[in-house]
Amino acid sequence: MRFDRLLFGTAGVPNSTAKKNNPIEGVKEIHSLGLDCMQLEFAHGVRMKEEVSSGLRKVSYELGIPLTSHGPYYINLNAREQDKIDSSVERIIQTAKISDLCGAESMTFHAAFYMKDSPYDVFDLVEKSMNVIEERLGRLDIEIELRPELTGKTSQFGSLQELISLTKNVNSCRPCMDFSHLYARTGSYNSEEEFQEVLDTLVEELGKDAINNMHIHISGISSNSKGDLKHLNLESSDFDWKGLLNVLKRNDCKGYMICNSPNLEKDAKMLKEYYLAL
Repeated sequence: MRFDRLLFGTAGVPNSTAKKNNPIEGVKEIHSLGLDCMQLEFAHGVRMKEEVSSGLRKVSYELGIPLTSHGPYYINLNAREQDKIDSSVERIIQTAKISDLCGAESMTFHAAFYMKDSPYDVFDLVEKSMNVIEERLGRLDIEIELRPELTGKTSQFGSLQELISLTKNVNSCRPCMDFSHLYARTGSYNSEEEFQEVLDTLVEELGKDAINNMHIHISGISSNSKGDLKHLNLESSDFDWKGLLNVLKRNDCKGYMICNSPNLEKDAKMLKEYYLAL
């Protein structure tokens, strides 16, 4: 699905939703709040019934609220035991299957931990698993963008360059650009000049489509020398979210912007209002 601007939404059901565990009600709340999209959170496992997924697809289409998804946290394509790698592959495939039933076209996940291994060796293992996943989803006739997330901890696979390389090597892969994580991971990339540098790198390495079809995560963030500690509300953090939006608007970036702040819809609405006023 292509859009003519950035769409703003929440990572999960908005806090103001009366039935907080009901994603169908969450989509309705997103619509009533004047937001644009919602991310389905399968962080603790894929446990959605098929009747719920079909209802979600229907209400998403009727209200014009497109969906993305986030896979379980306990994925590690560099686990020590092969059965744990196999389980991680299955979790990604199960997330893709239920996401497809819901009508989501983009799904993200944390791909792996380094486990003190060489990042180069970990990249090879992740790429191998992603090719297996792509092939299996193809046999199931499931078309969904697989978006490994730019991760916030230095112990996690998911640097900007790793995601760029993975996108080049696996057809169905695209980056999930978490700019807050990039700041926490590196201690830099928190100014308009640096945000522009990131976008220039994406276009140079992956082409213009990399900024015409984005899946972005954003929140306030706290960090230490090992990377991110926790998400914060935007105004409680020194992350330069206004600078980021300035640069995204100036470059006419398009796609999803998913807010991960604890206050979810409050920050998502603040982001959208600032963006539309530019």
